[in-house]
Amino acid sequence: MVLSGLMEFLIEISHDPILYSIVFFIYTVAATIVLPIPVEAGLFLSNTTPLALKALVLGLGKAAGASLVFKLGDKLESPLDRITSKWWLVRAFTDLMQRFVSKTRYLGLYLILSVPLMVDTVPIYIFAVFNKEGIMSMRYFVLTNFLAGITRAAIVYWVAFQFGIELTEPIPTP
Repeated sequence: MVLSGLMEFLIEISHDPILYSIVFFIYTVAATIVLPIPVEAGLFLSNTTPLALKALVLGLGKAAGASLVFKLGDKLESPLDRITSKWWLVRAFTDLMQRFVSKTRYLGLYLILSVPLMVDTVPIYIFAVFNKEGIMSMRYFVLTNFLAGITRAAIVYWVAFQFGIELTEPIPTP
């Protein structure tokens, strides 16, 4: 219900690139933190907003949301350790996730988040929460999210181009 209302609102303001970019940024931050939905639909809704601006807004929204998730993940590590010590299966999963994060770090995060239509809320939380002993810094965590957001937009635009989908208004000729 809320999502369809937001999509309708984005369509209504799609003629104004500045307002659209602001709302798309907020939508992207929300999708990064709490909404388990892909954000690619926002790349198609405003054909008056330049493609590069939408890609930049997507990257910045992912970076802003990731910074909040990183801070939250840091605070959840100790309580999670106390909870998981009681159940061996949960502990085994936690250990597996910590090993995965420590081995793949930024490259693993970048590759996962660059996949279009990927719900990236879960991977971002996994990398933030299972960042055992701070092997990933907030600066590079946020930068990785920013770059993956731009890469994701570029992949979507490239695929749309390959299928002949127009994403911007044609430039009028004088």
